[in-house]
Amino acid sequence: MGVRKASQGAPEVPNHLISASDLAAGILRLLSSGGVRAGLRLRPVRDLGGLFKVDKAKVCEALDELVEMGILIKRHGSGTFIRTVPQAKPMGRVVAAFKKIRVADILAPEGDGASRRKPLRRHQNLSFQMWGDTTTALPVLESIAVGIKDVFDPAGHRMQMRSAVDSRGRVLDPEVIAQRVAKEPADGYWVMGPFDKVFEQQFNETGKPWFSFGFSGPLRHHPGMIMDCLEAAERGTQALLEGGCRRVAMLAYAGKERDRDFELFQYSRALREAGVADYHEARFIKANRKEVRRAISDFLDSGSPPDGIYIADDTLLPLVAEELEKRGIVPGRDLGVVTYWNEGFERQGTVDWSRMETSPRRFGQALARSLLAATQSTATGLASYRILAEWHPGSTHFAASPRPVH
Repeated sequence: MGVRKASQGAPEVPNHLISASDLAAGILRLLSSGGVRAGLRLRPVRDLGGLFKVDKAKVCEALDELVEMGILIKRHGSGTFIRTVPQAKPMGRVVAAFKKIRVADILAPEGDGASRRKPLRRHQNLSFQMWGDTTTALPVLESIAVGIKDVFDPAGHRMQMRSAVDSRGRVLDPEVIAQRVAKEPADGYWVMGPFDKVFEQQFNETGKPWFSFGFSGPLRHHPGMIMDCLEAAERGTQALLEGGCRRVAMLAYAGKERDRDFELFQYSRALREAGVADYHEARFIKANRKEVRRAISDFLDSGSPPDGIYIADDTLLPLVAEELEKRGIVPGRDLGVVTYWNEGFERQGTVDWSRMETSPRRFGQALARSLLAATQSTATGLASYRILAEWHPGSTHFAASPRPVH
């Protein structure tokens, strides 16, 4: 009798010892085998359990692992969709029975009832709600609303603002949100961070598509979209360094502490990658003359003043420009300056500011199109992405005595 050769590769596992991680690896292996694309829907949990011969709880746990990895995305009421096609097969042990399963076996037929595209309902008035803090006037939010209306008004759809805080600015109780959404439902929702995490369960239970949005990264909830003003801090600092500045300070708005940490990280990384380790000055302030005056004095009247400043919020720019003018400092001649800038922001004097520019209006248009597509088709899986600022070189990002950074 001949000797049976040992199988090559990872050891095989009998079905009764399958773990959720084994199942996640098996699904990942199938998705990396080719023939799939982002947006395809997986079969229901019950079908997958029967296919792999495991219970539904184990299937749910495996799918959750793949969601955390960013491979899959769950959409309440519609199922689980491929978010990112994996490029490499996972290592590890292989379940014997999995070898007989093909990738097509785990995908829902594209023509089935759950994934069939609905009529686009162009002539039906749809209603959407945007939940955020309405107690404070935010020009950026107003511009986003204009962008949404650019898309909605021609089609007869409407958007309404809803407050997630009370008159004193305190976050509402989740039960209150649930009651208000149930009393006046909508076809879809946008939820401004950080309320997305607080009210996640309440909006999931509506069975309607909803989207998180914000103005800083990284994304903390999926699906979501951000205008990434924090990433702009790194590139804005780099622009000053490339303009000959050696001591770059950052002046930022005093927002939430976690956003400060991310902004400091981006700023510090730009300095570190440029080999600047001996200078690191940042101030987080409110947009008022007193705080801006003090910050500028701290910078420029110190023993080692900066030769460049990155302004991380355009609401600070008018006050900074005013202080520099009082001191007789010309941006781009005496001091390098780069500012974050929202499209449509009123230009300060005749200065051609070097800036990292974003468009809240186009951001609103993208928010509207994404949620509208998800509302009109159950086959549309909401994806998360961020919109980066565009670099607009003006005349102000140069140091007084330009010299290359080594």
